[in-house]
Amino acid sequence: MNDSIMFINAIKNNDKEEMSKIMKVDIHNHASYSCSKKYLINNGISIGNEKVNNIESLIQFSRKYITPIKQTEQGLYLLLKGNFENCINTGISYVSTDIDFKDCIRTFNSDIDEFIKFLNRFKYDNLEIEWIIEISRDSYKEEYKEIILNMIRTGFFAGIDLVSTENIVPNSTFIELYEEANKMNLKTKVHAGEQLGSEYIKECILDLNPKEIQHGITIIEDESVMKLAKERNIVFNVCPSSNLVLGYTKNIENHPIKRMVEYGLNVTIGTDDLLYFDSDINDEYLKLYNSNVLTAEELDKIRQFGLSIVE
Repeated sequence: MNDSIMFINAIKNNDKEEMSKIMKVDIHNHASYSCSKKYLINNGISIGNEKVNNIESLIQFSRKYITPIKQTEQGLYLLLKGNFENCINTGISYVSTDIDFKDCIRTFNSDIDEFIKFLNRFKYDNLEIEWIIEISRDSYKEEYKEIILNMIRTGFFAGIDLVSTENIVPNSTFIELYEEANKMNLKTKVHAGEQLGSEYIKECILDLNPKEIQHGITIIEDESVMKLAKERNIVFNVCPSSNLVLGYTKNIENHPIKRMVEYGLNVTIGTDDLLYFDSDINDEYLKLYNSNVLTAEELDKIRQFGLSIVE
């Protein structure tokens, strides 16, 4: 029996254990926020129970509880190890994970070589890790540009990703970074079209020329923007539970991914931040199936597509 038949049957049977045996990708994953709360507790770390229900509360929670953990090499190692163990346990064979460039500044005193040496400690036989430089709009300063450019030019990082509150800083601030990354044929990603509408997705496409959009669910508002994205072969890395918890979709049953797939956009399914949304990669597939958003066959095509673009 091939993987597709096994995966389709496992979805229809709601069999997470069987789903975990079948390869899949997660290319919308944040390195420091993708272990589980249970994992942290088991490792002697307790964090608050404040409710995360919008982007502002997520940022506040992160700064209060997770940033202090990341400020030591041991703490950062623990967070990343928990992420990758979860990937392996749920059948993820390839993870494209965002690592905050400020971790290099805070934890490694801006020593890029030491930072890379640290990241190279994470080697697994059954998981390939692709490191993406995460750039938060909310905390960006012009003085950071040089270290980000230097990180891009190392050739170690596979790409860059602009994250957090959409349009709090104009896209023009980041054009030089995206031009450099595109010149090196790296993976250029941008979080867009979750908080703001399709017009902002269009702005990001035209200003930054990204290869991938993280979320992008409001693109269904405007067919002309969907056409533009399709013409440019842009990949949309969608995380249904994240969209629901943060209030960008009212329920899974009406999630925009259905319209995106129907239009023929390139789509993958990711987890975003397991720590906040408590939904692993198999949960994400099952929620879409059990809510009659996509069929098991459509979900398997998405799984196969994800694997095809990382080979």
